[in-house]
Amino acid sequence: MVEVDRILTPIVISFEGNIDISELYHLIKGFLTDRKYDIDEKEHNFSEGKLKIKWEATENINDYLQFQLEVTVKGSGLKKIKLNKKEVLSGKFDIEIEAKINKDYQNYYEGKPIIKFFRELFDYTTKKQEFNRLGKQLKEEAYTLYDEIKSYIGIQKVK
Repeated sequence: MVEVDRILTPIVISFEGNIDISELYHLIKGFLTDRKYDIDEKEHNFSEGKLKIKWEATENINDYLQFQLEVTVKGSGLKKIKLNKKEVLSGKFDIEIEAKINKDYQNYYEGKPIIKFFRELFDYTTKKQEFNRLGKQLKEEAYTLYDEIKSYIGIQKVK
């Protein structure tokens, strides 16, 4: 079974106003693609004034470690409106970003409890600095995405 280390508890951007959801969609997807993440769109629902889009993006660091970013866009009380000849959504939005490091994502040590124990011990003692460095790198990527989304929303407020 995959061992998951949560690096960043969900950070949330809450916004009430107008958003061109296709631009936001391409911004997030482009960010993840540029950084070589494999993107799995877990959910994409829009009905009755509600929206939920969830991505799970993973990047393999080596045969044992994998970065994972989860991005969720939720909208409520949404209405389609025309703004500058574009159709946008107006309502309340929450954008959530969470970062994790998956260990043994290929389940190599599953079913081998003694080897798995020694691998965890090795990770905790010998590889601790490397895990800290990788955790910091993943957290920086998550905050970079957070900042890009905040900037995009700031630009939307000006229009």
